[in-house]
Amino acid sequence: MPRFRQRFAFSCVGCALVAAVVLSAWALATGSSEAQSGSMHNCPQAGRWSIAVWGGPDGTETGQALATCGAVPVAAAYYVDPQTQGWSYWFAGRPEMTTLTTLDNMQGVIALGSAAVPTPTVTPTLPTPTPTVMPTLTPTVMPGGTWTGTWDTTYGNMQLSQSDGSVTGTYEVDQGTIEGTVQGNKLIGTWHEGEGDAGEFEFTLSPDGNSFVGGWRVNSSEDWTEWTGTRVV
Repeated sequence: MPRFRQRFAFSCVGCALVAAVVLSAWALATGSSEAQSGSMHNCPQAGRWSIAVWGGPDGTETGQALATCGAVPVAAAYYVDPQTQGWSYWFAGRPEMTTLTTLDNMQGVIALGSAAVPTPTVTPTLPTPTPTVMPTLTPTVMPGGTWTGTWDTTYGNMQLSQSDGSVTGTYEVDQGTIEGTVQGNKLIGTWHEGEGDAGEFEFTLSPDGNSFVGGWRVNSSEDWTEWTGTRVV
């Protein structure tokens, strides 16, 4: 997957989004008398994107700032530098793939709300003790369902087929193919394109099984590049 594709794809999106992020931050800054210090504004709804703006101290750790969104956790956030057009990323629970480590006051990001909103914790009533029964062993079921289906992804439509713990598939870029192994809610494996381009990928399936976040790279010495998808069928 040549680097020029990455730069082309990001720059096309970046040109359209930089203005929106800057205008959102400007709007909040001009109305700072109404903003509360130390919180994200315009947080995303569950499973949806929004342009959220941090209102608080410069240099605040990104995860700490995004945690102020409260009822709907933020699954991922993206920031494009208006000067360099370079992208930075933050993924919940994935520090090894995160490059957006801190936020400054009035800095806007493109945020994705988690598809599954946590339910309040309820303290259960202690049950009456019962005799211990050895459970029947059953196969592990992957959270959210199967990878089989059609996905709208960062690199075009992808067709996946799962058989037990193995997944194979194709995607539109350079007649790309992937092969992977299911590990819980993750799909880990390799991708191949054109005449010899190849590398590794890792996807994490959402709890409802209808979207995934992840990334790809050519080899283990390189940084991850974002690769996400939403189920079509």
